[in-house]
Amino acid sequence: MRRQYFAAMQCDFSDCSPADCLSNNEMQLSIFADEINRDDPVRALHLAREWGIEFIEVRSLPGGRFPAVAEEVLESFKSMIEDAGLRVSGVSPGFSKKLVEDPTVEEDFTTGLPKACEWARKLGTNLVSGFGFRRGDAKERPSQVVDYCARMADIAGQNGCRLVLENEAVCWGATGIEAAEIIRAVNSDNLRLCWDPGNSAKAGSNLPFPDEYEEVKDLVSHVHMKNFGADSGVWQLMGEGVVDWPGQISALKAANYGGFLVVETHTSISPEEFVVVDNDLAGLEANSLKNVQYTRSLIG
Repeated sequence: MRRQYFAAMQCDFSDCSPADCLSNNEMQLSIFADEINRDDPVRALHLAREWGIEFIEVRSLPGGRFPAVAEEVLESFKSMIEDAGLRVSGVSPGFSKKLVEDPTVEEDFTTGLPKACEWARKLGTNLVSGFGFRRGDAKERPSQVVDYCARMADIAGQNGCRLVLENEAVCWGATGIEAAEIIRAVNSDNLRLCWDPGNSAKAGSNLPFPDEYEEVKDLVSHVHMKNFGADSGVWQLMGEGVVDWPGQISALKAANYGGFLVVETHTSISPEEFVVVDNDLAGLEANSLKNVQYTRSLIG
């Protein structure tokens, strides 16, 4: 029942649904706009279109993180997306990446998340990502983590959106398995997993795929793509590092995954022996293009 509900939600981004591209259980490529260029959104969107990408994910905007910026900034960015002929796969407002006892958490519930949902739908998506709250010095997961994630899922649903919990190394739910524990404890049809194997690797997982994926695959509704070097301790291109992306994407295909694969490069450093494909591209831009090309080679 829960899986069927979310399958239906995946095909209902908003009233101006872009989900036609996700029919027949086909994976769709997206990329964080600020993982192309962090300072120039116009250039980021132009390059995304030039690279043949149809969808972008929204996170950082001029002046702050979505949606905690002036209304005119949001309106301007929406116009930029439309002018570039792009659509939005999801939004990442960064809610719940703070301690549960942070006094601003309540404001996130009452104001921030409803605004994020409002603008998500204006941008043509109904997918909002969140986190499992920062660990801090606590040794055991506070009970508020599950309670607050349940509340966020309810608020998102009331505002026409679906919530995905992203596993994140500095938060409760650092690995996919830990995030899945929170999701299953919440037990809401409106909360699923944003599976980030790279974050799992950074959190210490030796085998995000296949071991972890086998434990969480029934919850996966969105995928963020990057890689991490266990020995180097830094983010790497997707073809290097801990995560077996060829195996992971093959498994997603076998599972008829019909959601987004979102490139989230995280590194502007040119790896050893990496040849820049275009001298006009800066480090992050060049690495993201490399990751886009690599992902396309795996999708087929």
